Amino acid sequence: MAFRPIRVYTSLCTGCRACEAACVFHHEGVLGTSSSRIRVRKDEAEGLDDPRLCHICTEPACIPSCPENALGRDPQLGVILLDESLCTGCGVCIDACPFGSVSKDPRTGRPLFCDLCGGAPACILRCSPGALKSEGGTAGE
Repeated sequence: MAFRPIRVYTSLCTGCRACEAACVFHHEGVLGTSSSRIRVRKDEAEGLDDPRLCHICTEPACIPSCPENALGRDPQLGVILLDESLCTGCGVCIDACPFGSVSKDPRTGRPLFCDLCGGAPACILRCSPGALKSEGGTAGE
């Protein structure tokens, strides 16, 4: 069973990227999208916008792929944790993700993993079309 507490409904995404902006504002207190832990990608073939974030896999490929053992898991939320003191920014964990959900921080070169904002994901709260929902329903349920 996957921990995945955020469900993505691609067909509802309008590509507004409010989720990206909310993520960055929550984590850094600034406006922007470049260091967002969620990425909205345009699927030209399907004509859809595709929000991608860490799936919080039961058996994540990223953790064992890290040559520096810089990745672990939060036992309560199940999110992937990065020990920045060990991470060299090699990108192996980014490449190991079968979903293409891990992105690179343009400032540090290190991977960005969704941390669920400590249990209250800002992206869900700002997604007005309802493309992002907690596993149990909408935000706040």
